[in-house]
Amino acid sequence: MILVDIGNSGLRTTKFLGHLNNDLANAAWHGPVIKLSWSAIGDMLRKAQPKQAASLGERWSQMGDAQALEWVVSHFDAKDAEDWRIASVNRPVFDRLRECILNRYPSARIAEIRSEDVGIAIDVERPARVGIDRLLAARAAIHRVRDSGLGPTPIIVVQAGTAITIDWVNERNEFGGGAILPGVGLSLQYLAAGTDKLPWLPTQSIQDYPALPGKSTDEAIVAGVHAAVVGGAGFLIDRYRSGRSIPVVVSGGDGSLLKKSIVPPAYFVENLVLLGLALSQFE
Repeated sequence: MILVDIGNSGLRTTKFLGHLNNDLANAAWHGPVIKLSWSAIGDMLRKAQPKQAASLGERWSQMGDAQALEWVVSHFDAKDAEDWRIASVNRPVFDRLRECILNRYPSARIAEIRSEDVGIAIDVERPARVGIDRLLAARAAIHRVRDSGLGPTPIIVVQAGTAITIDWVNERNEFGGGAILPGVGLSLQYLAAGTDKLPWLPTQSIQDYPALPGKSTDEAIVAGVHAAVVGGAGFLIDRYRSGRSIPVVVSGGDGSLLKKSIVPPAYFVENLVLLGLALSQFE
């Protein structure tokens, strides 16, 4: 089975081996995670794209680029490609990926996972409008905290992707909504798109405790974005906790940046949405 998490600025996919470790922190159940990334605002940003960091199994492209999506699909042979479970908050990319899968593997069975498939109650005004990624992350966070030996407790779930979502799960394991703010990459892109002279800096420019005061435009952007992202997340977590020792589960591409500033108990778990996808099949 192939698991796919499609977000607004990228997708992550891996092969599910059919079992889960009790310790989700090690994520030993999956093969390599293939990553494809793109700009979330596309044509709105008419400045030179910076050189983004990439490693083996990772690629940058234009959103919905067929060649790049075919590159993703090519990592799985025909035997592996029979069943695909996909969580998506990006309809155009989902449709294009589905086309690429079926072009390569006409007999593939493709399931788009919806909120009713996740296996947790949703306590918000419009449950159907909650991003499937937030629900799957919450599902995996519940599993992670339970495996830590903690009894029934609220959980704060932080997903640091295109947007940073800081969500609340109550002691009955119900998803209760949360807060959404721009992530690192989106903040950098919108600063560049909304101004004449500010450059588009790569996501990896944002590091722990950047120079302050910034002595150049680039340094000033880095200092400001770091403060907005880390400070905003920390402020919201403090409001949720209100002096209580509530566990926080952090994931996403910039999750490790946030976790360093969060008072324990806090856990960083790679690929939380993919973990939630794997767990949802047992419902």
